[in-house]
Amino acid sequence: MRINVVYSTQHWIFPIITIGVLIILGILLIAVEGAARVKAGKGFFAKPGAFFEKNYDKVKFWGSIVLMFAYFFMLDKIGFTVCSIIFLFLFNTLFANKEQMGTPKYHVVSVIISVVACLVISILFGTIFAITLPSGFCTIEIPALSLIIY
Repeated sequence: MRINVVYSTQHWIFPIITIGVLIILGILLIAVEGAARVKAGKGFFAKPGAFFEKNYDKVKFWGSIVLMFAYFFMLDKIGFTVCSIIFLFLFNTLFANKEQMGTPKYHVVSVIISVVACLVISILFGTIFAITLPSGFCTIEIPALSLIIY
């Protein structure tokens, strides 16, 4: 069996594999939980109870969901590095406590971490390992250094 991979879209291989594995694990989880319910004398699809803990942090939970969908949507439009810097900073801000939000030092450190981490990952994967990352209008190519910052 031969799989043809287009270089410009090879970065989608692992997310597809990951989604497939998650679907299989989800089916296994449903089967194991259903079997445990049947063993306890309940129906296979009996209501398991509350999905969320009481008083869960709705802002952090739903904010994470919204940010993750926005990140995936914007990734191919903006480009991996700039999009990741922006969204990593937004995630850091979302999960900051009140004390951290009040100090400028936290935000400066968060920006530094976001920029350094995303640049290192972009250069490591995009240039050293030659793995294509989502590119967008912020992708920078420096041919003299054989460097692409997606």
